[in-house]
Amino acid sequence: MEAGEKLRERLSKDEILVLPGIYDALTAKIAVSQGFDGLVMGGYAVSASRLGQPDVGYLSMTEMRDALRTITRAVDVPVVADGDTGYGNALCAQRTFREFEWAGAAAVLLEDQVWPKRCGHMAGKQVVDAELHAKKLRAVADAKLHDSTILIARTDSRAVYGIDAAIERGKLYLDSGADALFIEAPQSVEELEKIGKSFPDTILVANMIEGGRTPNLTDKDLQDMGFDIVFWPCTAVYAITKAFSDVMHALRTDGNTRNCEDKMMHFSDFNRFIGLDTYNALDEKYK
Repeated sequence: MEAGEKLRERLSKDEILVLPGIYDALTAKIAVSQGFDGLVMGGYAVSASRLGQPDVGYLSMTEMRDALRTITRAVDVPVVADGDTGYGNALCAQRTFREFEWAGAAAVLLEDQVWPKRCGHMAGKQVVDAELHAKKLRAVADAKLHDSTILIARTDSRAVYGIDAAIERGKLYLDSGADALFIEAPQSVEELEKIGKSFPDTILVANMIEGGRTPNLTDKDLQDMGFDIVFWPCTAVYAITKAFSDVMHALRTDGNTRNCEDKMMHFSDFNRFIGLDTYNALDEKYK
């Protein structure tokens, strides 16, 4: 079954799909080990982990594709990939979408920001003309390698023109071939409810960022509003940064890690988690 078919099959269920954000093979395996049946790879966390830089358009298409490939090879659940603006014009967006499909993406989102883009919850965003992005979406819809791969249209226009303009863009983008809609950074429960009521028959995506501009709601809250997918794109990178900082502080202060071993997975447990037992069994089989 193609990756997009797996995702569409999961979306056919009544329960909202919760997608934790991951940025490499290890974080992907951790999320899947906790029972999540899908993942999202966003530029925010990849930029932080690969470059140690903010999400302000530093990453190239090939860097994002390569990160995606390592993730999809490590896990067997659908992965949604962040295609940013498509990294150029309509033809560049076509190539981006295909490259991400070849790398194993079940869905790819494309946004309407001016390049260089920035995280959707940061100040200072700008968006391109709506028709320009609509043409890019039409080009990508025509270029899909697999009909099942989901094209998610993202608009960041709420921050620039308000929620009503963002909803109008959403309608245009769906008419232009998008399979799903992601209106980034609504700023109240009322705005989220308005989005849900405006698109009753659409695959709708919500985005929860700790400390971001959108209220931090539960998956049940969002499902009741009409959303089908919710991203938690930054949770992993925030949690890991805090946890590792705490342990490094202890090591620096105490000279060892004895006082914080309860915050870590130990040698044998980690080896088991990462698959060493499976490797050893195969190694023995083929000796």
